[in-house]
Amino acid sequence: MRFSANLSDFNKILQKTLPAMPRKSTIPILEHLNFSLTGNRLRVIATDQDITIMSMMNVDGMEEGNVLVPGKRLNDIVRALENKGTFEFHSNEENFEISIITSFGQYGMKGLNPEEYLDLPELFQSEKPSLETETTKENEQSGSKSASFTKDEIIRLADKTYFAVSTDEFRPAMTGVLFQFRETYVNAVSTDSFRLVKAVCKSDKPKYPNELNVILPSRTIDLLRKIDNDLLMSFIENQKKITHARFDFGETILITRVIDEKFPPYEAVIPSEYKMTVKVNKSEFLSSIRRVSIFTSSISNQIKLELENNEISITGEDEDSGSKALEKIKCDYNKEKYLIGFNFKYLEDALHNIDDENEEVAISFTEQNRPAIIKASEDSDDLLMLIMPVRLN
Repeated sequence: MRFSANLSDFNKILQKTLPAMPRKSTIPILEHLNFSLTGNRLRVIATDQDITIMSMMNVDGMEEGNVLVPGKRLNDIVRALENKGTFEFHSNEENFEISIITSFGQYGMKGLNPEEYLDLPELFQSEKPSLETETTKENEQSGSKSASFTKDEIIRLADKTYFAVSTDEFRPAMTGVLFQFRETYVNAVSTDSFRLVKAVCKSDKPKYPNELNVILPSRTIDLLRKIDNDLLMSFIENQKKITHARFDFGETILITRVIDEKFPPYEAVIPSEYKMTVKVNKSEFLSSIRRVSIFTSSISNQIKLELENNEISITGEDEDSGSKALEKIKCDYNKEKYLIGFNFKYLEDALHNIDDENEEVAISFTEQNRPAIIKASEDSDDLLMLIMPVRLN
């Protein structure tokens, strides 16, 4: 196997595939990238058995072949070469010795026999759906098993939900993000039981699967936050049960296992009506919370909000150290006096999650022991965040 390529372009394909390669594994072969050259097309595959990424690029092919390359060492030398110029890659088909030749010098490493690599049937036995075919199916029956997203749409759904995913492995359904497909819209939902986020992507016409629920792992969601292209999402089934989700974007394919669990009935905890809503300047509120939080207990992270006469009083206290703080800011609120407590970190996260162009946020309440709902505005329905209150000391 022999080819030459631009270092900058080669580094891009490495950065796309390496996230699927484990840094340390009990299966050493997984710490390798699977290189295959056919003509002038280089294919690179990485997998940790849960996530598989395959990407393609054009090179100047000189000798076709296949070899497994130590991923970390290859990445280290490519980074050290600082994307300067071109390089030549050569592997011996008999002993799998690898040589990399650049203007700086020559570097060698030991590769492995590609026949030892995993079969990956979910990659090689699945196909990218045709959008034209899927559109025809939609006209004949309700919905399809694929969904197209623009880059901005998928990044938004992933970004808005990622921070609220649970890390509790004893509740595996909550360690991912639920995608609810309902023909004309998609709900992306995450929760760690203390807070919940629902981001919505809408379409003017039916373009999504109908009544389909899939939970994507948090690692997959993190990768989707960095997508650089529009994508097509489809699903791989085994015995009529969805086992994997497939994402085709640009010259890259990402395949992930789905979480085979039932997501909690989150709709039940979202209040259907509210007793009161306060509207407040987001940046002022965030700045005030940040200052007051310096004086709160590092154990409880509790702050208290007191609403009255178009004003929010924000209080923090740490009895152990004797520190305390109080700030007051203007808001739009003219109902009875209302007290509620929150973990300031959860409140900050929710406020940061609202896009910067929104100067004002709306926070709705029911009871002191019931969740608060945070939105960009009272009528907004494309992003909803729920935060559980804390018991006031």
